[in-house]
Amino acid sequence: MSDATRSAGRAGKAAAHSGARVSRNVAIMIVSFAVNYLASFATFPYLTRMLGPEKFGVLAYGMALAAYGTLLTEWGFGLTGPKAVVERAGRAAALNELIWSVTAAKACLCLVSFAALALLFAFTPHDPSSRDVILLSWLGVFGNVFTLYWFFQGTERFGLIAAMVAINRGVTLPLTFWLVHGPQDVALAAAIQAAGPVVAALLSVVIAWRFGVLRAPQSSWGAVRRQIAEAADAFVANASVSLFGAANTILLKCSAGVYQAGLYAAAEKLRTVGNLAPAQLCAVLYPRIAALFACDRASAARLTVLGAVITLAISAVCAALFIGWAEPLAHFVLGGEFSGAAPVLALLCGSMVFGNLAYFLGLQVLLPFGAGRSRSRLILATGLLNVAVAFALVPRHGAQGAAVAFLLAQAVLLALYLWSIFADSQRRVYLTGWWRHR
Repeated sequence: MSDATRSAGRAGKAAAHSGARVSRNVAIMIVSFAVNYLASFATFPYLTRMLGPEKFGVLAYGMALAAYGTLLTEWGFGLTGPKAVVERAGRAAALNELIWSVTAAKACLCLVSFAALALLFAFTPHDPSSRDVILLSWLGVFGNVFTLYWFFQGTERFGLIAAMVAINRGVTLPLTFWLVHGPQDVALAAAIQAAGPVVAALLSVVIAWRFGVLRAPQSSWGAVRRQIAEAADAFVANASVSLFGAANTILLKCSAGVYQAGLYAAAEKLRTVGNLAPAQLCAVLYPRIAALFACDRASAARLTVLGAVITLAISAVCAALFIGWAEPLAHFVLGGEFSGAAPVLALLCGSMVFGNLAYFLGLQVLLPFGAGRSRSRLILATGLLNVAVAFALVPRHGAQGAAVAFLLAQAVLLALYLWSIFADSQRRVYLTGWWRHR
């Protein structure tokens, strides 16, 4: 047997092993988050019925504000962190320094987010109930500082992530049924929701320490500043994404009242179920494609195209099912008081085809080609489009107006991403020429 034949055999086995590992990780994450959402669905209809549309709207408003605190604290480390882990693979000291640098950076940003919350309270009137809900929701922001999902993603330890998600639900699920019995318990509901990130933080630290990855603190202000600078473009993209979701809930609460905010938040919660499989597929493939892109672009391209096709197919099927069953889903899951959520749900689910594919292409194509800043600007532009259209439609059409704005912005984002990819010769060849290397 020639050396070339043996090399080809080893390459084939490596590719088969890599493909099997990716398939296993995708299956783990889908099953994990399916269990997560099943557990969530055990509490979600319970909360909508116990709290009612108005208090559920207050809870959604508090969680939307906390989402902005988490956004600032998380910065862009969810994207730059896994890539940095891949680059430092096998170097224990470098990985330990990375963990502490990112954690210190998140702690600094968390303090900034809390200062921003204090300014909001100082200059904006909030009733005591809303203030309590917001402060309790903010516990999740503090917990996010020590959550190491980004590290476990970079090392492709998706089984650990799945186990941590299951434990989180094991904590919040019984507490919800035990403590929340009516609209007066909205603050308790907020505290229970925030318990998830706190539990995740504790588990992250313990697991990383037991595995010998986390050691004595090792970092510097220079390293912290470098991590923040490297993740700045990713933060702009993440912040822009928030203009599609949390911004609409806050705008609805301020312009149309907590009832409309509750309808939109409930419909958005249902829409996330349809995003389950595409989101986990994208998360699993991100570190794998990043690693392949550096050494074997033909294989990276094949995996990217395959992932895009599967994402599109799953999103289309889920959108069709949810749109067709919007009315019974809203009535059965949310309760009779949320009947107005059905058309909102149909509009939001229609956006899944555009949004899921756009997110996949931006993460798996634009970022590897160094177009992170371009990606961020396109998300920002379409996020501002969403806010502008929602601002015009919400006063008259409420939650449905916000859903129309979301759908339009997602479609425009996908069109801009496709234009950015196919207008560049290298990206176009990457996506269309992979088959020549089969």
